[in-house]
Amino acid sequence: MKNQSQKPQMNWYAVKVLFESVHSGRPLPHKIDEHYFANEKLFEESIILIRAVTMEQAYKLAEKQAKRSEHEYLNAYGETVKWQLVSVLHAFELDDDEWENGTELYSRFIHAKREDDVKHIIARYYPEAVEE
Repeated sequence: MKNQSQKPQMNWYAVKVLFESVHSGRPLPHKIDEHYFANEKLFEESIILIRAVTMEQAYKLAEKQAKRSEHEYLNAYGETVKWQLVSVLHAFELDDDEWENGTELYSRFIHAKREDDVKHIIARYYPEAVEE
């Protein structure tokens, strides 16, 4: 009798991650216009597809994928803008089997006051992710 090892069952997960737009440097005074908001921050919520064996593995793979998505650039005001991962918020297993890793399913931007910290944003918009 042959010893056949079975591959673990791979599942698709939709994993919600949160990015923050971190600005550094001073804006160029002659570039400031009515669209420049010095007292606001911007967050992006994104749901990505991850193929994994377990929920725990899905969280870890999502974090790696999201970190690879981090990037920075100079904005129209001369500030350096870095989109960085803040947190892996939530994951849920999908029933479908025809997806690719890293495919974004949903995204939204969250406008916040500059004085709002990340914990406040998570508590307000993602209460399911707050550990008690």
